[in-house]
Amino acid sequence: GDLEVLGPIEWNDDLSSWRHTPAQLRHMFKEKKADAVFAFQFRNPIHNGHAFLMTETRKALLQRGFKNPVLWLSPLGGWTKDDDVPLNVRMQQHQAVINEGVLTANDTVLSIFPAPMLYAGPTEVVWHALARMNAGASFYIVGRDPAGIKSEGSDLYEPDDGKMVLNSAPGLEGIEILPFKQVGIDKTTGKMNFFDPSR
Repeated sequence: GDLEVLGPIEWNDDLSSWRHTPAQLRHMFKEKKADAVFAFQFRNPIHNGHAFLMTETRKALLQRGFKNPVLWLSPLGGWTKDDDVPLNVRMQQHQAVINEGVLTANDTVLSIFPAPMLYAGPTEVVWHALARMNAGASFYIVGRDPAGIKSEGSDLYEPDDGKMVLNSAPGLEGIEILPFKQVGIDKTTGKMNFFDPSR
């Protein structure tokens, strides 16, 4: 049937400056002259491990020959668990991380992903990646058990099920999956580094 466009959704939550349509996001990436866009989804405040992973991902893409990889910080904006940090607080923290130079504004786009967290396992992970691809992402960072949930005290899905399904799911040919590497503090340097099991 016919479709009628009524207008953009109004959330009335004072977070509209961080809400963008897929078309707007693609335009923002183009304005930044991005030749690669890597998306990182999370539902928590950014910690040192996240920041290290995102900056190292950009370095790795530069080493692969890209001239200007742009990070799309893509926090979940729908329902999350009741004990999660509220969205408005998370967005202020994410913006502060950019303002203080932990992540640089010139190569970062902060934009809310308005979906809820459904904890639907690998199927939901495919949806997360596909939605980011449709909005302009060429790379998607996937972590350990990204949409998992416990059942009777045990994980319902294996930690790497999401990665495995993403690497075999149809329709994701336009996006490359980047596995989330384990990060911790290197006690010899006092800085964040990738976990080395041989040490």
